[in-house]
Amino acid sequence: MTITRRSFGKMVGSGVGAMAAVGTLGMTTMGISCGSIFADITAYVPVGMEAFQALIDILDPPVALALAPIITAAKAAFADLAAAVAAYNNAPAANKATLVGKISTAINAVIGELQQFWSDANLPNGGLASTISGVLQIILSTLAAFLPLLGPAPAATRTVAKTLPYTSQKRTQKQFKADVNAVLKQGGYSQVVY
Repeated sequence: MTITRRSFGKMVGSGVGAMAAVGTLGMTTMGISCGSIFADITAYVPVGMEAFQALIDILDPPVALALAPIITAAKAAFADLAAAVAAYNNAPAANKATLVGKISTAINAVIGELQQFWSDANLPNGGLASTISGVLQIILSTLAAFLPLLGPAPAATRTVAKTLPYTSQKRTQKQFKADVNAVLKQGGYSQVVY
């Protein structure tokens, strides 16, 4: 087969077009899979905050007042997580890799604040403590499930006197709500209305 300049140009042109199509398809596919992680986190933040607020609502007012600083810090950490995801979504492609690390750091900060809340609450064993620890474990395990999806993350370094064990568990919003409501109902508290 003889290759002329014209036939060579057509082959190269069609190859570049095919590579561009594959590259665009690959970026679109990656954008969808990565985008869904960030959409899931964005959707989770208000639901996680509402579950945390349900815990505050079942505390005796003097206890809630004593825990006000850590409650404020935990709510701020949730807000920082939402802000980190929003910054990622609005950033140019060149800055996204750095912002993924900030999202991982923000998730670890929320986990740290919730663990600090549990430690500071220092509730005696009983129904209230069981309910609060159960809901906190759901919140913590759901947050932890996002971390491996974001890639290597800095490990949480906060040390608290009393921590809750948890195993990361990916949940849909529906599963999360059902799990939280089941723990609250089991403890004899009103179900959270989402």
